[in-house]
Amino acid sequence: MGYCLSKDIHAENNYAWCAVDDAKKLIGFTLLKVEDKKGVFELTVVDELYRRKGVGTSLFKERIKKAEFFGLEKITLNHWLKKNSKQPFCAVKLGFSLSEIKKNYWSTQSMVFGYNCIECNQLPCVCECHVYIMKLGSDA
Repeated sequence: MGYCLSKDIHAENNYAWCAVDDAKKLIGFTLLKVEDKKGVFELTVVDELYRRKGVGTSLFKERIKKAEFFGLEKITLNHWLKKNSKQPFCAVKLGFSLSEIKKNYWSTQSMVFGYNCIECNQLPCVCECHVYIMKLGSDA
């Protein structure tokens, strides 16, 4: 499960990918939001049974290829810090670096949408947001 800050994933500048298994069952989903020359990796979700099998990495790589195709200058990834991991699954291996840590980043959003966070299980959310950046093109 995951959350996305985009109100309309069907908006013109949002690009989504799905991963399916051999039986055509949805096992993963990801979204790239394009804002001028910047991309935002909004969401990556992989079914628990398919984690650590390269599905998330493949979804990341597809978004990076699309961002490069569009000539984007950088990609931002806002990551919920999970209790049992120190970094996003594959972002650092693919060239992202930690840029900033924001306390209570999703607090307002969780109140507006009225959800208990899946990580801290609180309303409002008190999780940290680790912001990762990947520079593309001549800035890389």
